[in-house]
Amino acid sequence: MGFLDTAPLGEQREEAIARIRKAPPGLEIARYWQVVATHTPDSARRLVSYLASALLARGWLQAADRVLEAAADTLGESADHVKADFDLLVAADLLTVEAGKITCIAGLMSIKPTGLVFKFDGQHEIHLPGPLAAIAIGKALQKAGEVRATCADDKTTKLVLKVDKAGIVERTPEEICLFLRAWNGETPPTAASTAGGLFRNDDALGRWQEQAGDPAGMPLASLLFGMAVGDLGLQVGGALESVLNHLPDFD
Repeated sequence: MGFLDTAPLGEQREEAIARIRKAPPGLEIARYWQVVATHTPDSARRLVSYLASALLARGWLQAADRVLEAAADTLGESADHVKADFDLLVAADLLTVEAGKITCIAGLMSIKPTGLVFKFDGQHEIHLPGPLAAIAIGKALQKAGEVRATCADDKTTKLVLKVDKAGIVERTPEEICLFLRAWNGETPPTAASTAGGLFRNDDALGRWQEQAGDPAGMPLASLLFGMAVGDLGLQVGGALESVLNHLPDFD
């Protein structure tokens, strides 16, 4: 049984699954986050917002059971209610948990190093799981900063995306492009999203695709960054912002 067969997608789950699967190859995960955001109840949004806020403030989280105890006190909810919301968020992959520890939040914020970093507020940074998170992070968190990566082809060229609350505002080099791997719905979307990459230019992207055996997915060339990539980041970031903005002090 694959991930989409068990993910909480609301009463119209068959329609939701069909909508996700009809997305062009490479955009299935983007569509998933847009769908799941509409089916996340407010109490679960408050919990994941609390966890995101704690991670952004400290850069780390305690073990899941300790975090849930603190969340119940802060949110004024019973331990059972918080645990039920936690389980729902895990089932939706809005929280990734390994060995009793939260390792990723909302497909955007990885506690484990990934080589893809979002630096904000002049001194804080969080790791990002993949290129979709890189283009959505500013809008989703309503924060300005820099996404820093290395080219997935040569593993050395430094790449920078400057982002703000409205999305991507500048990129260095100007020829940055990206590849989003197709998703078959079998594995959790956060894990699947790590397979893509950012590239220094279109030639590097093409070379990587060839060496990778021309994987299924969506290459987004440098000329598309201004509109297509920017719009995609706003769509996904906007959906996840609606899940992560349920604390008064989140910003």
